[in-house]
Amino acid sequence: MTEEKKYKILIVDDVPKNIQVVASILQGKGYSMAFAQNGETALELSRANPFDLILLDIMMPGMDGFEVCRTLRQMPEGADLPVLFLTAKTDTESIVSGFAAGAMDYVIKPVNEAELLARVKTHLELYRSRREMWEMNSRLREEIRERRKAEKRFRSMYENAVQGMFQSTVEGRIISLNPAYVSILGYENAAEVKAIEDLGQTIYANPRDREEMVLRLREKGRITDYELKIRRKDGKEAWIMANVRLAEGENGESLIEGIVIDHTARKKAEEKLRRSREHFRFQATHDNLTGLYNTRYLYHALKKLIRESQEQSRPFSLIFMDVDNFKKVVDYYGHLKGSQTLREMAATIRSCLAEPAYAVAYGGDEFVVVLPGTEKEDALKKAEEIRVRIRETSYLSNHGHDVRIRASLGMATYPHDADDLNGLLALADQAMFHVKGEGKDAVRASGSPG
Repeated sequence: MTEEKKYKILIVDDVPKNIQVVASILQGKGYSMAFAQNGETALELSRANPFDLILLDIMMPGMDGFEVCRTLRQMPEGADLPVLFLTAKTDTESIVSGFAAGAMDYVIKPVNEAELLARVKTHLELYRSRREMWEMNSRLREEIRERRKAEKRFRSMYENAVQGMFQSTVEGRIISLNPAYVSILGYENAAEVKAIEDLGQTIYANPRDREEMVLRLREKGRITDYELKIRRKDGKEAWIMANVRLAEGENGESLIEGIVIDHTARKKAEEKLRRSREHFRFQATHDNLTGLYNTRYLYHALKKLIRESQEQSRPFSLIFMDVDNFKKVVDYYGHLKGSQTLREMAATIRSCLAEPAYAVAYGGDEFVVVLPGTEKEDALKKAEEIRVRIRETSYLSNHGHDVRIRASLGMATYPHDADDLNGLLALADQAMFHVKGEGKDAVRASGSPG
C-alpha cells in the first residue's frame, strides 16, 4: 500500500452527484474516503474519525459550509485539519468569508481533476509536515531532558540524532556540532565548519539575521521555532528551524547552543500555497484571457467610485469599446488566434493607461475603460489615443501575420451624463453603437450631436 492510500478524506456535499464526481477522482489515487450530505453528519463523523482532510461544500441546507468550518475549528479534532471548500461561488466576499471561517483553500465547481488532485496533495503534505513538526518538537524536548540526566547518554544522542545540534560563541564561531548539522550546512566534516571564523558572514544568507537572533537571545535567554535562511557550502540557500538558548561555558563565558532541523521543504510548500492563494484571488477579479479586470470587479469598483466621487465632487469617465468586424478575424485566422488578438489588444489598451485608470474585459470583443477624476474633454482625448494606438498596432506579428483591427468607442462622464452605474454604462454603450452606425473606427461622447 502506498503512502497516499493511508490518507483519509471526508467529502461533504448535499448533492450526491457532486460527491460521486469528487470521489471518482480521488479513488483513483487510493485515498480512503467517507461521505456526508449535511453539516451535522460531517461534524459527527469528524468527532469519531481521524480525518486528514475535508472537502466541504458551502451551500447546504440547514448548517452551511461556513458554519461547519467555524465549528470544526473549535473542536480539538478539527483545529488544524485542512478544510478545502467545494463551491461555485467565486465572488470576493465569499472567498474572504471562507478564509475567515477557517478554510485553507478553495476548489471551484465544476471540479477540474488536475486542480483537485494538486490542491488535495499540497494540503495533505502541509498537514503531514505540521504534524511531523509537532512530533519533532516533542521529541526535542524529551531529548533535552535526557541530556541533563547523563552526559554519556547525551553524547550518543548528539552524535546520532537526525536533528542538527551545535554550540557556538556569541561572536560567531562554532565550538562543536553533530554530524546532522554538518549535513544540513552541506559540508564534508565538522572540521570545515569549525574553521569558519564568522558564521554570520559565511552561513547566514543575511548576516543581520544572526545579529537579530543574538539580540533576542540576550533579551529572552532562549528562542523556540526560530526560522532562519542559511547558505550551504555550495552557495544554495536553505531554511532551518532552530531552538536555541544562551548557555554558560566552563570559563563563565556566554555560549549559544541549539537544535535545528532542515525546514526547506516546508518553506517551499508554504510558498507554493501562498502563490496558489494569490493566483486564486487574482482570478476572482480578473479575466482569464486578457488579464484585465472582469465585470465582477467592474460593478463592485464602480459602486465604490460613485460614492467617492459624490463625497469629493469629482468627475470620472467611462469608455465603452468594441472591435470592428472582429468576426472576420476569427473566421480567417481561427478562434485561437482570435483570442490571441484580443489578448494583444488588451495589452495595447493597458499601455495607454496610468493608475488609477484601468481596463475591463467586458465580454467577447468588448472592453470598458474607467478613468477616475477625468472630465469629458480629457476622456475624449484618451479614447482617441486608444483608438489610434489600436489602429496603428500590428497584431499576431509573432505568429507571422500582420492583422490590423479597428475599434468603435463610446464615452460617458459622471455626473454630467448620468449619476448611476447602469446609466453611465448604458450611455457609453449607446454612444459606441452610434459610432457603429455611422461608419465605425471613431470616438463619440454621450450627448454629442450627430
